[in-house]
Amino acid sequence: MPNLSYGYSLIPFGIPTGPLRAPGDNALAFVFQSFIDEMAHAAGKDPLQFQIDLLGKDELLPGKGDGFNTGRARGVLQKVSEVSGWGSGSLPPRTGRGVAVYYSHLGYFAEVVEAAVANDGQVKINKVWAVGDIGSQVINPTAAENMTQGAILDGFGEALNQKITIENGRVVQANFDSFSPLLLTQAPPVEVHFLRTDNSPTGLGEPPLPPAIPALCNAIFAATGKRIRTLPIDQALLKV
Repeated sequence: MPNLSYGYSLIPFGIPTGPLRAPGDNALAFVFQSFIDEMAHAAGKDPLQFQIDLLGKDELLPGKGDGFNTGRARGVLQKVSEVSGWGSGSLPPRTGRGVAVYYSHLGYFAEVVEAAVANDGQVKINKVWAVGDIGSQVINPTAAENMTQGAILDGFGEALNQKITIENGRVVQANFDSFSPLLLTQAPPVEVHFLRTDNSPTGLGEPPLPPAIPALCNAIFAATGKRIRTLPIDQALLKV
């Protein structure tokens, strides 16, 4: 997009906060990747191919870190299409697949989520396929796979469960009985692949998380025709 500008204002919160994986990128990925999926459906295009086409020619665009490499983004999208079998076969009713791609902390990740939505609105994530490009070497493959899986599951916890409300200047949720992380019963299998590219190795703690949430929300839209516009997901809105 040759003419794009966005900005934000930092507002003092007044309430103590703790660390969160890739907080800014999580918000931007949810907005951008959900809207790009919406554009794809409005245009009558396949959402994954639409993303590839939108990237245009291979080039390095100005941006965070070393800039945004359209070829690397295309590479992870093409690979995740291959490993997930995107577009092949039919899915059961109220089951859909969604895709998202994002560049953050010098890493490129594309993810496909398959999710089913029950008639009562409960969301079940069946499987995730993730492809990352973090450079020419993955120094510890087992740890890299675990970090990718953990970041994606962390994102699903934020999307499905981790609601925080504030009343009279205090957080209402006091412990894990009212603020639930992702449960084992909610955790899907996460299949991880890495592309080895001619780029310097980069970190892995945060890049897999930002695309996880919009990929899930786009899968929910594919399953139900309902767009998710606020987080965490209000499953009551997904009831038949």
